[in-house]
Order: sequence, then C-alpha cells, then structure tokens
Amino acid sequence: MSLPLLLNRLRLERLPFWLAGMALWMATGAVLAQEGGSVFAAPAIAARAAVLMNPTTGEILFAKEPRLRLPPASTTKVLTALVALERLDLNARVSVSPQAASAPPSRIGLRAGEAALAQDLLYGLMLKSGNDAAETLAEAAGGSVPGFAELMNARAWQIGARDSHFMNPHGLPNDDHYSTAYDLALIFRQAMNHPLFAEIIRTRSAALRVESGQGLYGDWRMIPVVSHNRLLASYEGARGGKTGFTLKARRCFVGEVDRGGVRLIVAILNSPNSGTLWEDARNLLDYGFARYGLAPPPPVRSELEPVMVRRALPPSVRPESESESELEPVMVRRAPAPPAAVQVATVRSVLGKSHGARVVSVQSETRRTTRVAVAKPVAKPKPTLAAKKPSAVNVTAKNSKPASAVAKNSKPASAVAVKIDAKRPVTKVARAEPATSPKQKNSKRGG
Repeated sequence: MSLPLLLNRLRLERLPFWLAGMALWMATGAVLAQEGGSVFAAPAIAARAAVLMNPTTGEILFAKEPRLRLPPASTTKVLTALVALERLDLNARVSVSPQAASAPPSRIGLRAGEAALAQDLLYGLMLKSGNDAAETLAEAAGGSVPGFAELMNARAWQIGARDSHFMNPHGLPNDDHYSTAYDLALIFRQAMNHPLFAEIIRTRSAALRVESGQGLYGDWRMIPVVSHNRLLASYEGARGGKTGFTLKARRCFVGEVDRGGVRLIVAILNSPNSGTLWEDARNLLDYGFARYGLAPPPPVRSELEPVMVRRALPPSVRPESESESELEPVMVRRAPAPPAAVQVATVRSVLGKSHGARVVSVQSETRRTTRVAVAKPVAKPKPTLAAKKPSAVNVTAKNSKPASAVAKNSKPASAVAVKIDAKRPVTKVARAEPATSPKQKNSKRGG
C-alpha cells in the first residue's frame, strides 16, 4: 500500500507531512511494543545453545536449543554459590581439607589446614573460579561433595531447572553432570535475588584473607582474585556473570545486564572459542535491548556472493562476439543492502599480457556509479649482466621524442601492448632501458 493511499484512508492528508509521519510512527511503535516484535532479524549465534531472558517477566526473547543438555563447566558455580548463601553463615571461618586443597585447576591457592571466611570463599569461587574454594564450601554446607550435589539437584528442581543434573560443585567433566541454557538462566535469575551474590559478581577484583592457624599469633596472607567477565568493563549496564570452560564444554557464560530499567539475562553454552563467546553475548544483548529501543540492532554479518567477471582475451584469440568471452566467478564480500534497494554489479576486468588492472563498477537504481581500480604491483626485474655489445632501444612515449640508435647490432626490446577500453581515458607508461657505453663491460641495469 502506497503512503498517499494510506494517508487518504486515515484522513490525514490535510495535516502536515511530518505530523502525519510522526502519528504513523507512534501507532506502529505502540503495536510493536505490545506484541514484543521487532523489524530486524535475530543475530546468528556460533554457540550450540543460547537463551536471552527478561528476568522480570520471564519472557524468552531469543532461544537456540534452549533445552539441549550440555556440560555447563564452571557456570555450575552459580548454583554452588546460591546453595552456600542459603545454608552457611557468611562470617563463619571454614577450614580447608586436604581433598579440597588438591582439587584440579583452576584454584585460588588454598592449602590444607588453612581457613577463610565463607564470604571470602564466595569471592574466590565467582571471580577466579576456584575449584578448591568450591569444594571447601561444599564440604561446609553439605558435609561432603556428594552430599552437596544432592542439595544442588534439589534446589535446581525447586527453581524449575528440570533438565539439569549436577554431580559436583565446580563443573569438572562428568557424564552425569549437565544443564541447559534455559535452566542456567533460571538458576542465575534466582541467585540474583540475593544482594551479596549480585555484589560479588559485579566486583572486578578483590583480595581474600586466608589464615594458616599456625604460629604464636596466627599467620595470614592475602590472595588477589580478578573476574573473568569481560562485559564488566566493556558493556554498558553489565551487572556481572560467570564464565566457564572445559575441553568438552567449550566456552560458556551466564550473566545479566541492566539498561534503562530493563534487565536481560543471557546464557550461552558450548561456544567454539573466547572470541565467539563474547561476540555472541554482545549481539544477543544488543538484539534484546533494541527491542525496547535502548540499543541499535546488532550488525548483520556480510556474506560472500559470487560475481561474474568478464575477462578480455588477447586480440589473436578474441571471439567475434562479446557474449563468447570467458566469464569467471569471483567471490566478493558485500555489506547487506536495505530490502528496498536493488543493486546491480557490473565487473569488468582488463588484463594485459604482463600487468593489468581491474575496474569494478557498482551501479544502483539511481544510476550512480562508483568505480574502484586496483592495480597489480609491478615487480622489479632482477639485475642481469649486460651484453658485451651495446644495445639500443627505440621508445616512443607521450610527450617524449624518439630515441636514436646507439649501436648497429642492437636488437629492439620486446614491446608489451595493453589494450584498454576505447571509451575510457588511456594512460601510456613506457620504461626505457639505459643504453650502455661500448667501453663498459659487465655493468648492472635496473628496471
């Protein structure tokens, strides 16, 4: 439907054009806001599973394999922190057992017989992802690692994470230890209801006090820990999150961002590498906030498109008709064009016998043409020994006079002719080889 016809139906033809456009924009915006829709496509995600949730309403704004069971790696520690917060006195001193001190990496460096406050262990658990801190908290809250795993499974079931099962407090590989992107988002939403948990995950760095319990006055040391969450320093409104990695789980992340009063939780499982993990997280958050008008939509990845290139053949083998000349496909990376715009690409290639240039002409419906010429670099000839007898070269170039012969037995240099479209301006470039004196022998010449 054309715009004038739409205006006639709405009986707004008498109003100023800008006022009518504003009214139409407000009406469509209200409909989109009510329906939760958007006019741009969802981003492409490299991870195997991902969920974008509005924790206030529970609405799922994006989902890719939301209930696919995958190893969650250290994002397991979100549930570990939640159970520890609900069952431990945060100011109580917790002792480190030999089993907890020998937990596989990553560790914060606890030693058997040392003690630390439960609150400090939570910082080491969520910032540096210490497995020794996880087992120390598990033994304090559940009596043992298997006993704490039972508490984790019971709490996950209460939250609604019905496709998850946990075998340990740190997320180290186990075939019976798995979760889903949707369950992970539910668990993180529940944990964010605890003020201390929200304060811990938005902290970038901290120092933990660990007491040895030995000596007359009791020795102690400080352990620095730093958050692995890159969004804290690079994404506006980031409130924190938890990363995870094992060879089987690949890169994982769950976190929350608050912008303009709108909170979004993103959960990502099994991303190929660190670069794709943070790119997926940012694109999903941009996509979600763009639905509320709080961020521009994420960029659409450009794709390689084939473009037919017509190669001009030498005159000796050139066909009689242009349609018979050779066509070669060339992959060109293009930025996505607006749906209403239609572009036609015409690519012409002029190749010489030795050197050539390619001219690419892109013409749109408005008949505006943009030409980009890419010239191949001229390779310098290798230095060679001159002949005993001098040679002469006859060179004729633009604004240059013909050169006379220097020696009788000189041989004419080979000429390279480059034929260019007659409709375009032609620039001739000639290079003359310097004539050598008969007295000079074994002299070097450069191009």
